[in-house]
Amino acid sequence: MYQQKQKFQNLLLMIIDAVCIVASYLFASFCRLKFRPNPMGLSMNDVVGSLWLVFLAYFCVFIFFNMNQYLMQRDKYEEFIYVIKVNIFVAAVLAAIFFLAREMDFLSRGVWLVTVLCNIILMYIGHMAAKQIMKKQYALGGKQHMYLVTTNDRVDKVLSQLEEAEELDFYTVRIAILDVDRRGESIKGFPVVATFEDLYEDARKEVVDVAYINISYSTGKSLEKCISEFEEMGITVQLNINVLEGQEGFSKQIDMIGDYPVVSFAPRFFDYNKLVMKRIIDIVGALVGLAITGVVTIFLAPILKLESPGPLVFKQKRVGKNGRYFYIYKFRSMYKDAEERKAALMEKNEMKGLMFKMTDDPRVTKVGKFIRATSIDELPQFWNILKGDMSLVGTRPPTVDEFQQYEARHKRRLSMKPGLTGMWQVSGRSNIEDFEEVVRMDLDYIDNWSLQLDAKIILKTIVVIFKKVGAK
Repeated sequence: MYQQKQKFQNLLLMIIDAVCIVASYLFASFCRLKFRPNPMGLSMNDVVGSLWLVFLAYFCVFIFFNMNQYLMQRDKYEEFIYVIKVNIFVAAVLAAIFFLAREMDFLSRGVWLVTVLCNIILMYIGHMAAKQIMKKQYALGGKQHMYLVTTNDRVDKVLSQLEEAEELDFYTVRIAILDVDRRGESIKGFPVVATFEDLYEDARKEVVDVAYINISYSTGKSLEKCISEFEEMGITVQLNINVLEGQEGFSKQIDMIGDYPVVSFAPRFFDYNKLVMKRIIDIVGALVGLAITGVVTIFLAPILKLESPGPLVFKQKRVGKNGRYFYIYKFRSMYKDAEERKAALMEKNEMKGLMFKMTDDPRVTKVGKFIRATSIDELPQFWNILKGDMSLVGTRPPTVDEFQQYEARHKRRLSMKPGLTGMWQVSGRSNIEDFEEVVRMDLDYIDNWSLQLDAKIILKTIVVIFKKVGAK
């Protein structure tokens, strides 16, 4: 039922939101052509020809915000605030796409403003209508009849969860409590109609569309007979999965490996659409960054070579997502023998834990100090980003030596791709002297990751670079 609802909701919202933004743009363009001077000689046919740019903007916004999530959980006020947030992004994306396409003749300031304001109104109305449609979808043929099979210690919690998820809008519920005879009672307005002795007899006589079994695995020695009895009557059975029930810190989802259903556990599951969008942003950012790197290299190469012989680009083995090894690239900021001299300097390490940091490191060249302070030494990593080893924003990739000293809990900071910048880079990294604090910030980034957070970190990184904060 949940998957069916999600598919219908996704399709419904996709259609509604696309219609809203197109209607808003056409209305704004019509008002401009009707009531304002038109020195460009544009017509509505020209406006219709520019609709592909509006659809492109809609596609970007839909993937970025994944608007199909949590619709049914938001109340009217929360939905209005959410729609405003979405349309702030709509405004920015529309302006950027029309500007890049050199079609700003179609998107004057008036058209832009009216489009966004109309879209706020239409999208809000559309989302509220979508909620009502979703609630009535399964009511068209009458509510389905759920037979809840559970135990006395679970029944209140199960009904509360169904109520919070608004599942009770789609079902008429009758309850069978296996371990206590409560027949004749009513729980949250739903009748208790059976106990273990007459469980199947009651289901045989009454209307039952789906049997939802929610019991502890220790209570039911074998669920095979229970499921078989309901299946023999042609009743759909939904079985609660109790694996690691009651444990905190795990997200669960059902997957398939071959023909086998499995339960997947993770600290957090990431939305695939948003990961695709993150990768697209990485590729675009990497291409722009490599163009800048090429220009910088022309001026930096002779200066760096004159001061210190050796390669222009330093290559070092690092550890990436989930323990994958890759070579990271930087403009060389140290003398050629820097790695050999590191062991002798370890007693001067200013970091507590598994990272190395030293003020006035004697291995750093004069040019190296400048390119470190300005973060120019990091520019070749745009090649790592284009290859897919890294992302624009992520966690710091450790050296092999650091990784080999990790405890199990440290490895979770590698559950996302390492980044050119990240939380600790924009949080005064020179003032952070404890590796555990770095881990804490990296995990905070992973647990709260969103495309909006990435954008915020990128903007903070630009400020940090120009202020020369945190680099040593």
